[in-house]
Amino acid sequence: MKNRILPVLLAALALPALAQDRSFALFYDKAPGKDGTLTQGGTTNSLKADDFSGLGLKFGVNVAKWGPATLEFNASYRFKSKADVTTDLVGPGQSLEYEWGYVSAGADVNFTQVVDFGAGLDLRAQTDTFSISTPGFTQKYGISRFSPWVRAHVGYTFASLPVKPFIALEGAWDLGNDSSYTVPTGGGTVDVNKAYGVGLPKTEYSLQVGLRF
Repeated sequence: MKNRILPVLLAALALPALAQDRSFALFYDKAPGKDGTLTQGGTTNSLKADDFSGLGLKFGVNVAKWGPATLEFNASYRFKSKADVTTDLVGPGQSLEYEWGYVSAGADVNFTQVVDFGAGLDLRAQTDTFSISTPGFTQKYGISRFSPWVRAHVGYTFASLPVKPFIALEGAWDLGNDSSYTVPTGGGTVDVNKAYGVGLPKTEYSLQVGLRF
């Protein structure tokens, strides 16, 4: 038992003073869609994926502090939103679209000087859906996948107030592989992502407004 307790005690003694700050933010994001092409019979058709935009919530807790630096654990929920895919291959009354949203958990190292800045990594459980719609009928193909994202942000905290408002701009980049969507065609099946190049966002930019308390 003592052999088990000693490492815990040493880790506790080495851990800097815990910070009590928590944060809650509402964010609005833009995530560029991924365009592609489809070549059939010597003719190349473009497939253009519109950008995603939507809202989300983020909650963070500072767990350790080293001078101006803090370690924050955080979690986010990004509400699902849709983006159309336009192409000459779609006939009258037909449409193609993606739907995207995620839940994430991660950690940041943040620095507070005149402005706030920092970087972090999170793991996102993403819900991805590709839909093919015709009048009176919609066929959906969806998967859920985990993907690591790296993030960086800059912002400002109004620290003179008891409850501190803050604003931040954040960029995030997907480190994982593209999603795959295998859909039926006249000649069998095709992976929408690999064959056409159309896919879900690999980058995300967001504006965050919230409170630290």
